[in-house]
Amino acid sequence: MNVLITGAGSFVGYHLAKRLLDEGHKVLGLDSKINDNIEELSKNSNYVFKEADVVNELKVADLDEKPEVVYHLAAISSERLCKENPPLSIRVNVLGVINMLELAKEAKSLFVFSSSASVYPDSDKPKREEQATFTNKFYGTSKFMAEKYCQLYNTYSNVNCVIFRFSRIFGPRMLRNPIYDLSKGIATNQKIKLYESPESEYDFIYVLDVVNALIMSLKDNWKNKIINISSSKLIKLNELYETMKQINGGAQEYEVISNNKSIDVVDNSLAQSLHWKPQYSIEKALTETLEYYKAINRKE
Repeated sequence: MNVLITGAGSFVGYHLAKRLLDEGHKVLGLDSKINDNIEELSKNSNYVFKEADVVNELKVADLDEKPEVVYHLAAISSERLCKENPPLSIRVNVLGVINMLELAKEAKSLFVFSSSASVYPDSDKPKREEQATFTNKFYGTSKFMAEKYCQLYNTYSNVNCVIFRFSRIFGPRMLRNPIYDLSKGIATNQKIKLYESPESEYDFIYVLDVVNALIMSLKDNWKNKIINISSSKLIKLNELYETMKQINGGAQEYEVISNNKSIDVVDNSLAQSLHWKPQYSIEKALTETLEYYKAINRKE
């Protein structure tokens, strides 16, 4: 199978491509620049990288082979960056999606879109798929607009789409989120910085569980659905810290930069009805994540 992945340099893009390559598929990675993830994947003869920006139109004729599946992961996935530059966020997060939908339409490809739980209004209860709406967040608004275009292309152009709304993804190769801050601090023996209250409670999902969902989206019964992918469980940041401390056999203390408290949890009932569920315990996922950052620190 020929697969195209946009946002190929992202940590999710890396893990998805590696899984597809391990299964014998051909992968075309698309990104606006090369990074270490892309260089490592490019060692596999079935991986081809094309430097391209999704804000520009792309035709099947521009590619070596027609993709059967387009995984669209490319995005400005930061509320801060979207708020600082709304025009750019719309070009990347909305126009970029439209451009790739046009490619999928031309290629008659399945289109798998990486959206976000940011499309939900704030709530301390598990958020269900039907509760998405335009919120007061720049990032969530851009993602919700992009979802609407996916649905329009399905209705009027017969582009089969799967829309995933992910909770907070973590794992090796991530570049931010509280688990990243904890992992880097412990791995480098530096004081840990928490940018919100240790009492904040989040729904974290391991990147390899996300990859499992992305692979399962190729099944017919997943087509044209909007699906939450999450652990559906809350865990406090101070609980994560204690778990990682036990895994590490001790850790330095943390410093709270901001004491804002948040709660965010996403319902995964629909995904479970489609026979997906998290395979990794939080302990195993944290262990693998921490081992990765320790190995990186040793190399440095």
